[in-house]
Amino acid sequence: MLHLRCGDDILERLRAAGVPGTVSRWADPLCEGPLRAWPDDGARRSERAAWLAARGSRPEAELLADLEQDDIGLAGAGREDEVVLWFEHDLYDQAILAFLLDRLRELAPGRTSLICIGSHPAHADFRGLGQLTPAELADLYPGRVGVTEAMFREGAAGWTALTGGDPLAVDRLARDGTGSLPFLGPALRRWLAELPSTRNGLSQTEGFGLAAIAAGADQPLHAFLAAQRFEHSPWQGDTMFYATLRVLATGPRPLITPLEGKLPRATDPAFETTRFELTTDGRTVLTGRADWCHLARPTRWHGSILLEGPDPAWRWDEREERPVQG
Repeated sequence: MLHLRCGDDILERLRAAGVPGTVSRWADPLCEGPLRAWPDDGARRSERAAWLAARGSRPEAELLADLEQDDIGLAGAGREDEVVLWFEHDLYDQAILAFLLDRLRELAPGRTSLICIGSHPAHADFRGLGQLTPAELADLYPGRVGVTEAMFREGAAGWTALTGGDPLAVDRLARDGTGSLPFLGPALRRWLAELPSTRNGLSQTEGFGLAAIAAGADQPLHAFLAAQRFEHSPWQGDTMFYATLRVLATGPRPLITPLEGKLPRATDPAFETTRFELTTDGRTVLTGRADWCHLARPTRWHGSILLEGPDPAWRWDEREERPVQG
């Protein structure tokens, strides 16, 4: 039996819980950065490792080795009597779940089980499986459900939508509903909200970060904790959020600026305690009187969509809650 989790957070606790079999991870954060229908896994790993390294995570060679190791573990699923997926409701988890279901549909059909929760009776403010004790994780194990063909199909549809380069297809799938995977539809809508806003050009995460600093959370750590409270289903870890925030402090028209000293890298321990304030541009963008895309012409990949320049190809209409062409 193989237990797969989208990170390291509960692996030791699963072992302590006494679940039978091997525990492993598959943890590429597919909720961010470039996604596409790659010709092979090598091409996927190469592009993802390069993007993660540029994002300020770790050296590209280390990241590539991690992605290769995760893929080796996943390839072994075909030899297992059962593969148990341990997931929760947020965008980070659901994007990886969609990828894994697309793969396991061929690797382990009829032998894949799923534990996926969005709440827990012992945790009123449930954020994820990482909050649970070994005993609480052990209690979830008997309730795992076999992944049905409908679940495999909806997971594959989610992955196809995320990699297809058409936000309207993602929106249709989210609106039509994913009845067998009830958390996937809301996660897809949260992914769409990372498109630049029609109001000010910010992604929803960038908007949360800017609003938090404007409200007095002048350090990235404090801004992260405040932004988590804005989220219905928090999905970013702190280092992911710091990388997003740092973008707002760079370029010719930064929206935030350090109160003193140089701007550390997002992975530098000093970054989370660096004190920031909004620039004049930051205040005008936050209030919707200026557009971040017009000011700074940022470039980033969102799935297979290259968002660049003053008029990105797609935006998110906050009022209508739908993607619109730029």
